[in-house]
Amino acid sequence: MGVEFIVDAQTWLAHHDNTPPVLEGQDFQLVGSPNRYNLPAFFELHVWAWRENPNGVFVDWNNRVSCEGQ
Repeated sequence: MGVEFIVDAQTWLAHHDNTPPVLEGQDFQLVGSPNRYNLPAFFELHVWAWRENPNGVFVDWNNRVSCEGQ
């Protein structure tokens, strides 16, 4: 399992000198608009918190996890 942190880009940039958010040394990634969620632009950071990801804790996808059978 993982956790997805999201932050509204316009609000964040207006209050943080146009620099992206950072957590534990990891820069959040900008997801522009339009996007598949129909949200305004936002920053995101995925963290694998309860399941190991061989590609790294902050990588979006984990090949060992499947939604099959859900």
